[in-house]
Amino acid sequence: MNISRLFAALIPIFFVLILGYVAGRRHTFNSEQASGFSKLALGFALPATLFVNMTDIPKNLLLQQSGLVVALFISHIGLFLLALFAMEQIPSLKGTPAAIYALMLSSSAAPVFGIQVLRPLLGETSAGTVSLVALSIDFVIPLAIIFLEMNSAPGSSALNQDSPIAMGIKNGLKSPLLWAPVLGILSVLVGIHVPTEVSSSLSMIGSATAGVAVFTVGLILAAHAFRFSRAVVLGTIGRITIQTALLFALLRWMHISGPFAREALVCASFPMATVVVLFAAKYKTLEDETASILLLSTTSLFVTVPVTLFMSS
Repeated sequence: MNISRLFAALIPIFFVLILGYVAGRRHTFNSEQASGFSKLALGFALPATLFVNMTDIPKNLLLQQSGLVVALFISHIGLFLLALFAMEQIPSLKGTPAAIYALMLSSSAAPVFGIQVLRPLLGETSAGTVSLVALSIDFVIPLAIIFLEMNSAPGSSALNQDSPIAMGIKNGLKSPLLWAPVLGILSVLVGIHVPTEVSSSLSMIGSATAGVAVFTVGLILAAHAFRFSRAVVLGTIGRITIQTALLFALLRWMHISGPFAREALVCASFPMATVVVLFAAKYKTLEDETASILLLSTTSLFVTVPVTLFMSS
């Protein structure tokens, strides 16, 4: 593991993160503007990047990743459901906190940090891996919405258009983060050539992904007080280890190897997804705890990336 390359990949991330934090502490941007940055990154720039990245993967190489896709879905959707069931058994976490913690364990910030960290270290295939991981995460989020809405409105009927289940599915299908990589995959499998003009146009807006998304993370962190507690420490350790260990075991059991598998394993050890903090704020639960876990798990990148790369080598 080349330490200088690792630092070269991580230092820009922490520079922009600190820049966003300082801007937030100085109230350069208000909460509505921070929300606008988040919508720009997650609603426009990142989906464009994911689509272009998927279309750049050769068809034969993409077809070889079916086993990895299964492993990723198990390590994301399966882990969410398992963690939710386990958390529901703890009286103090029952309900909304259980769903928040389950989402924290089963979703990483790979879509935000992935390409910026992995491409300098592992090469161009990392962009496709991040797209597959993002796709897995975006199947988890509608599930989380369903359970969060069920806990906030327990009297809703599943047959009602505005029921928690309908709302979760609707939000999932509306998300560009879900259908952008799917469209990219379908275009490769069907053999549709994406014109250079289209990919260049999407790449232009997609180039804003890393900077805007990481800057927004800094703004989010500045809006919350850091709380160093047992829950924060355990939550951070759980975020960077449980999904990594599960995916590592699945990859070994399914005999999956290669650069895509290695990159997916590193993505599993990434910090908590920023969407967890946004959900915590929306449902008024664990707001300071999730922001603190986001900060602590982000600083752990200097440890988790080299350790995971060593594990997968």
